[in-house]
Amino acid sequence: MTIRVKLKSKKSIKVQTRIVAPENLIDINNIDISNVQDGYVLMYDDAMGKYTFVNPDALLSKAVADNTLPNDFINKLDVDLDNRIDVDGGQF
Repeated sequence: MTIRVKLKSKKSIKVQTRIVAPENLIDINNIDISNVQDGYVLMYDDAMGKYTFVNPDALLSKAVADNTLPNDFINKLDVDLDNRIDVDGGQF
């Protein structure tokens, strides 16, 4: 970022700027750390207008509600469930 300052006199002034990056999540204003738990993921909450830590199951539930589960995930579930559930349709 460049900032130019002009004065009518011939003296020059140098202006330096510095961007400070936070070292911890707690230093960022729009992250709610009140629900930090082992295994939780950071997800944006539009209603709150900030990032919050949530159970990963909430992420999967949102993906199901939005119909955005990846096909490879659906296919893996299909195979895994076929191997675990034995449905006998009987005789016709």
